Amino acid sequence: MKPSFHLEVHASCQSRGFSDQYLKAFHLGWFSVANVLREIGVGEIVGLRHLEVTFLDDDEMARLHGEFLSDPTTTDVITFQHGELVIGVEVADRQAVEFGTTPELEIALYGIHGMLHLAGFDDRTVEDSQQMKIRQEELLYEHFSALFSEKE
Repeated sequence: MKPSFHLEVHASCQSRGFSDQYLKAFHLGWFSVANVLREIGVGEIVGLRHLEVTFLDDDEMARLHGEFLSDPTTTDVITFQHGELVIGVEVADRQAVEFGTTPELEIALYGIHGMLHLAGFDDRTVEDSQQMKIRQEELLYEHFSALFSEKE
């Protein structure tokens, strides 16, 4: 039997606010995704009892990226194996414009991407990256349908 699981979402960014509706949608969607991945039974996510997702601005994302991954530029998501994801909301804002989506869908996708890393997925090769992209898109459509209906 897998241990109980708890997920927290923190909007610790200054560049934008999030309504309770969006925070709830993120929480419910990611909780569902995490449970699907935990059921598969592979990777760090299986044994996690707690997952924390924090939204940060570019400056803080760049600082953490530099400190932990030796790249002092901002990024979309950083996954820590102990069960913490940090998500760059300003990156999501820019990528939403570039990809014709919404910042909320980008943020949801980044959380899924981070969880897939915790489930043992990797994106270092073109083939692995493609497999990961397919799986994250499937999970996005399956668990975040409410965010798609708001886009239309």
